[in-house]
Amino acid sequence: MPPPLRTFSPLPFSAGFWKGVLTQTNLFPVYWGVLGIGILIGDYVSGPAIQFPILFLIPVSLASWYSGYRWGLAFAVTMPLIRLYYGMSWPVSLTAYDASINTVIRILVLGGAAFLVSRTARQSQELARRVKVLEGILPVCSFCKKIRDQHGNWSPMEQYITERSEAQFTHGFCPECGERHYGEFLKPGDGPV
Repeated sequence: MPPPLRTFSPLPFSAGFWKGVLTQTNLFPVYWGVLGIGILIGDYVSGPAIQFPILFLIPVSLASWYSGYRWGLAFAVTMPLIRLYYGMSWPVSLTAYDASINTVIRILVLGGAAFLVSRTARQSQELARRVKVLEGILPVCSFCKKIRDQHGNWSPMEQYITERSEAQFTHGFCPECGERHYGEFLKPGDGPV
């Protein structure tokens, strides 16, 4: 049998390679860095009259959400400092003291935003981890109460729910079943077990 034909892509790497690169979480800070540099370049090119510090929230928020508070804080500090550095080269009416105060305010605001976004991300991830919801209509046997899964297999209700959620079961019996099954062994006034 002849070997399979190889197909060549005009790109240096296949589409699968790029998909793998773009989904690697350890490269996320690089993405936020490129985005931050793009925003800083746009801010610099626009000149001293038009400022884009509100756009600094985008890489700060993305870094905080996907990479954690430290990365968000790193962007919250470095982006305003870089803006201060190239902003000092423009002939504007701000003194170095005024520009420094503005930079400190930006750092504080962006740092606060980084903290809030990272905290929200942690809470969201924790909530997603803790909550597994069973949705839809479950086909249940009328007699034995087993549940049919998507493959047509029947499982006991406890097993089905335990495998698909964080719920765990313990067994006891209600007063009616206790009376019906163990009536001769129970004393009057004994409650459910």
